[in-house]
Amino acid sequence: MTVGYVPGGFDLFHIGHLNILKEARQRCDVLVAGVATDESLLEMKGRLPVVPFQERLEIVGSLDLVDRAVADTARDKRIAWQANHFDVLFKGDDWQGTVKGLLLEQEMAEVGARVVYFPYTQRTSSSTLRRFIDGQLAAQGA
Repeated sequence: MTVGYVPGGFDLFHIGHLNILKEARQRCDVLVAGVATDESLLEMKGRLPVVPFQERLEIVGSLDLVDRAVADTARDKRIAWQANHFDVLFKGDDWQGTVKGLLLEQEMAEVGARVVYFPYTQRTSSSTLRRFIDGQLAAQGA
């Protein structure tokens, strides 16, 4: 039985989120989605999400692709592993070969898990959507 883990903010849920969850679902028996808390996103990205944590958790948890949605509270995924004991962590390939990705691979190796990368969805991201929304609000004088 292979347990997979997909960490993410899942803010402004979009096709990139859906793509990684679909890919992960095909490669494990149990899929756990780690939804970053508002506090952890503020710490990691320097800003709060648009959609509050409880709503993001409910959205992700309601997907048939996901067996369980849990709070992801820290950048260090060994903490998530301690709570969920997964075999494989899935990430977008924008992390592959980066300092963050190499650290993640090292941390997962320490607990006996591996990292599998999937193609990052270039055209749509929460950051892109946020910039678009901010631009629309600015254009409207809000």
